[in-house]
Amino acid sequence: MWYLISTINRYFSQNFLFWFASIFLIVGLIISLFEMIELTKHTMRHDVALSVLLQMAFLKLPKILDNLVPSITFFAALSCFIRLSQSQNFVIMSSFGVSRAQFLGGISLVVIALGILNISVLDPVRSALFGRLVILEEKIFQKKPYSVSFTDTGLWLRENFPEHQNIIHARHFNVVKKEFKNLMIFQFSKTGEFLRRVDAEVAKLDGQNWIMQNVNIVSNYKQTNYKDHVESTTITMEQIQQSTAPPETISFFQMPEFIEMLEAAGLNASSYSMLWHQQIAKIGMMVGFIFLAASFCLVPTRNRSFSITIGLSVFFAFIMHFFEQIIHAYGIAQKIPLIAAAWIPPLVTFISAYWLSILLDDR
Repeated sequence: MWYLISTINRYFSQNFLFWFASIFLIVGLIISLFEMIELTKHTMRHDVALSVLLQMAFLKLPKILDNLVPSITFFAALSCFIRLSQSQNFVIMSSFGVSRAQFLGGISLVVIALGILNISVLDPVRSALFGRLVILEEKIFQKKPYSVSFTDTGLWLRENFPEHQNIIHARHFNVVKKEFKNLMIFQFSKTGEFLRRVDAEVAKLDGQNWIMQNVNIVSNYKQTNYKDHVESTTITMEQIQQSTAPPETISFFQMPEFIEMLEAAGLNASSYSMLWHQQIAKIGMMVGFIFLAASFCLVPTRNRSFSITIGLSVFFAFIMHFFEQIIHAYGIAQKIPLIAAAWIPPLVTFISAYWLSILLDDR
């Protein structure tokens, strides 16, 4: 315990944070450059200003970096450990009675703190920026005649017609039964003038029509009641199912409520649940990469070439990264439980690090 508050632990932690920040910035700059090139290719047929391209690259960058945080942690730990090993700092550390377990424990606490900061502070900002990017891309590339939004107040739809547009809201809905309760349709002209309001106690989406029951229609300051009523629409149930917000636009703390709402509506929420578990397991993956880097750099070997060490460590890191993506894909496809899909990669990384430390140890 004394080591965690010692000067030598602060020294090693500061070294690791320096390498983490440096690699994070370098990777961010490289990704920004490639994103600008890719966006330029995609927008060649569209009249998009350079300022908009810069804005899109900026909005997308935080989510890309978030996916690369475990890999950045690995390369930061690798750079830090190799530098400290070359300068004989580990020899000095051993002379002070600091074991390898104590050293890795101190670095791991720093990594855990970074992971918690990533979830609690940075994730809501990233989600908001990515949500803005989705809206911007929809305006530039897709230009759908409709839009769908799921919020804590229910389902919101916007539907454009040649002469008018409808704003549709349903407080409760079930996609499996194609049933919507307390459905409201607000109809406006193209100039924004209110035309009429349609309230239905129950509505079902049947093909290109809303089949409504117990309907109240208000237009031109007149109110009319109908037991049964039919409203035409261009929105299909398939479009509603496919138009849920991308998981990246929902922050970590809002995700459980959003998942509960989707499941109550009969929609598939596996990708959202996978992302939520993945954000927690990412902290374990970061710590696992710390131990993986340590298995290459902190184990004393005779006649060791650092170029071979770097090559082997990078090779194993890429294997772990691709293994993680494959397991997550199986989790989203519901081939394996979501919790297992999220936590298998960190556990395999820890086991691999332990096995490599034994294999490389000269005894």
